[in-house]
Amino acid sequence: MTGLPFLQRLINHMFYYIYRIPLSCTLIITAVAVAFWALIMRFLSRRLLPAVRMINIIFSLVAVCGILYITLHHRLPGERELILTPFHSFVEAKTQPEMYREMLMNVFLFVPLGLTMPFALLKNALPELSQQRKNVLITLLLALFLSAAIESAQYFFALGRAETDDIICNTLGACVGTVSFILFLFKRKEKHPNG
Repeated sequence: MTGLPFLQRLINHMFYYIYRIPLSCTLIITAVAVAFWALIMRFLSRRLLPAVRMINIIFSLVAVCGILYITLHHRLPGERELILTPFHSFVEAKTQPEMYREMLMNVFLFVPLGLTMPFALLKNALPELSQQRKNVLITLLLALFLSAAIESAQYFFALGRAETDDIICNTLGACVGTVSFILFLFKRKEKHPNG
């Protein structure tokens, strides 16, 4: 049982560190992670496709657990607020610039899910166009529904503000993550134009 508190402290420390680094660094780290993941997956998928799927299934589950921990478990009940107006956060950010960082963190939170889920769904190293689109679509829909469920739970259990902007930012984060899968496919098409 000592492992769970250690893991919670580790997640809290990582999230605190990520939240405090400059926004420009967060953007650079995200771009590098997306490109790096595409290269690693391309290299591994040539010979170890089952391992690629398993690694990404595990990381997708870890990403979902991390998202749930940060958005639900980590909060104390008490405040309940509902904002359904899209892009309301941008209006608030004019007077509270910290809102920009919060929006970026909401984007960043779902990037790992977008990075890993399309590869977890990969059935062969050179998927057809319809399968490629399906993997991306499933990933984005999962992110959308997961985010909507989290916002609903936050409102229902009075865990803070539930807002449409969080759903938009979370889904955008998953979309940013899927760029890795698109880069992976682009590189594969260069080598196999008929695939």
